[in-house]
Amino acid sequence: MDLSDGLADAVHQIAEASGVGAIVDGEQLPLDPRARRWFQQCGGDPMHDALVGGDDYELLLAACPRARGRLAAAERHGDVALTRIGTCTAETSILLRHGGADRPLPYGFQHFNPGNR
Repeated sequence: MDLSDGLADAVHQIAEASGVGAIVDGEQLPLDPRARRWFQQCGGDPMHDALVGGDDYELLLAACPRARGRLAAAERHGDVALTRIGTCTAETSILLRHGGADRPLPYGFQHFNPGNR
């Protein structure tokens, strides 16, 4: 799934469509140090802003553990970096794990929702 409406939105959509939950590991999010500084200079929380911000030209995918070898081969031969940022779970809650604590994963941009959760 593309991340044009934010990583958090994509995680929610994939998990909900699949009938599973997810835990996103905040420590594993690939946040460029320059972006982190920019978010901080603007008074934001870099991790939160990276999760909910849109217009990111990246893809999110979920794969079963058996596909690990095929993903590694695709990464090597496709010259593209893959980053494992979390796990799908049988429990349907969608969480952000950071600093040893779990909290609900925020939402990204929601089309046709004036409140944009």
